[in-house]
This record gives sequence, C-alpha cells and structure tokens, in this order.
Amino acid sequence: MNSKKHTIALESRALLNVTAVEEVVSFDEGLVSLSLGETVLNISGEGLSVKNLSLENGEITVIGKIDAVVYFEDTPRKKRFGLFGK
Repeated sequence: MNSKKHTIALESRALLNVTAVEEVVSFDEGLVSLSLGETVLNISGEGLSVKNLSLENGEITVIGKIDAVVYFEDTPRKKRFGLFGK
C-alpha cells in the first residue's frame, strides 16, 4: 500500500473529520466515498451530509449517523477488468 498519509477523527459516531482528501468520488445520505490517493474511503450511515469541504486543504467533515468507515485500494484504471476481461 502506497497511499498518502491522512488522519481520521470520529466523534461519537456523529462527526467525522478526514484529511488528505483528493476528491469526493460520490455522495448521498447513505454513503460518502472519498479518494485519498491510491485509497478510497467509504463512509456509510444514515442522514449523512458534508458540513465542511476544502479540497485545497484536503479536508472534509461529514455529519450524521456513521455506521462504518471502510478502506478500498483503488486499482489503476488500466488494470481494472470487466466481467469478460483478462
């Protein structure tokens, strides 16, 4: 794993601060997906909203009922294969 150094601070499952955010990949009330370089961070829950976002500083604050924070490795696009790929 060769991802950027980042921090995650979760307060009472209701407020989550993340640093080193490069991009908000997707967002809705149930899932916020963030790119942290070669890593994707999925935040799932209920009633999620973005309180603060500064991509210049790489910081985001998500509020709501946070149920899970899960990491995924972001494979390079040319190595991704569909159902019938090699």
